[in-house]
Amino acid sequence: KSLCRNYFQSDPMVVGEEGIDSGIEVHVDRPEEVGADRLVNAVAAHRLFEGPLIVIDFGTATTFDLVDAKGGYCGGAIAPGIDLSLEALHLAAAKLPRIAIRNPGSVIGKTTVSAMQSGIYWGYVALTEGMITRMTKEFGKPTTVVTTGGLAPLFTDATDQIAHLVPDLTLQGLSSIYRLNA
Repeated sequence: KSLCRNYFQSDPMVVGEEGIDSGIEVHVDRPEEVGADRLVNAVAAHRLFEGPLIVIDFGTATTFDLVDAKGGYCGGAIAPGIDLSLEALHLAAAKLPRIAIRNPGSVIGKTTVSAMQSGIYWGYVALTEGMITRMTKEFGKPTTVVTTGGLAPLFTDATDQIAHLVPDLTLQGLSSIYRLNA
């Protein structure tokens, strides 16, 4: 806020603050606890695709959010992000090196590095598929899956359960909310 005021002579709009209309209804027990990034992604996904939707953000955390057909935010799940998981493996086990995430091709690793890459890559594919299946079943209606976040391109083609990759989904949502409130 200080940066905007001091350098741009402007008060910023902050998603989630009182008086800022996100344009969607939030159907959770404590709406004030929902991260602004998750709401912004829901807004953009609903604007781009017909719902119901599951929005997966492969960022610092891996988030799975359900958006109903009317664009309402229905809740979701938060898992550790992929980079965070990789770093935890490296820091917690003396013999595990720091590695880059990539599709190792094979599920069965033949070296420590390929085994780590398999565990992270295929483990997150399985997490993604499992969460999509369980969320859709619990919701009781078919869903369309939209992904975003820095590592989304790596996982979008790994499963046929993901329909759309939108790299700038968060920015599109911020733009929509700005226009609604301007």
